[in-house]
Amino acid sequence: MRRRSLLLALAAAAAVPGAALADVQRIPLVKAFNLLDVYLGLPPAERTRFYLAYRALKDKRPDPAARATIVTANGARTPVVLDGAGLVLHLPTLAELKSAAVLEVEDPTLRLGLELRPVIALSTRVDVGALVLAMAQVNAAVAKLAGPLSIVAPKLTCAYFPDSGGGSALLADGRTTPLPVTPAPFIGPVPYFDSAAAAGARTVLLARTPSRILLGAHPKS
Repeated sequence: MRRRSLLLALAAAAAVPGAALADVQRIPLVKAFNLLDVYLGLPPAERTRFYLAYRALKDKRPDPAARATIVTANGARTPVVLDGAGLVLHLPTLAELKSAAVLEVEDPTLRLGLELRPVIALSTRVDVGALVLAMAQVNAAVAKLAGPLSIVAPKLTCAYFPDSGGGSALLADGRTTPLPVTPAPFIGPVPYFDSAAAAGARTVLLARTPSRILLGAHPKS
């Protein structure tokens, strides 16, 4: 079942804000950080180009003021540190996820939004080759975990650039083509690069440095 959940979560990571932490205040750590144990269970060489990020969300909006604490079986308490965008800065280790540790939250409506991101520096110029390699590594990981189900697994072909203000793809012959844009709730229009429809592109050119880069399936899939 976790493999099937992985297929669904990775395909929608760029658009879906994450599952609710339920109407309780103490949640098993492995459930609070959904799929992190699956990701960390991959051989390190198979996850060098992408990572999972988690943001604290309230009413589908980032909540940098959210308060949560990791509590181990022996009672040790470690506050969860968030940045100004609600991003969890220090994720649990695989050993911690496999332990009896829990996430204690003061607001039971808190959500941890899962985002799938490439290991690429944020810039107004993004190398298409690096994006394609990151997507290929994600798709290979999904196929490996899915086994026979890989034939029906959604393929990640798009990279999304929130808060970039638009952009274009620079082709090998020097021409440019505008990036398509998709609406995103609580974010607004988000330009994206579709590797399946932009053969020959070399560089993504953006009006502004994006707040993050997200990998996902095509918005219409």
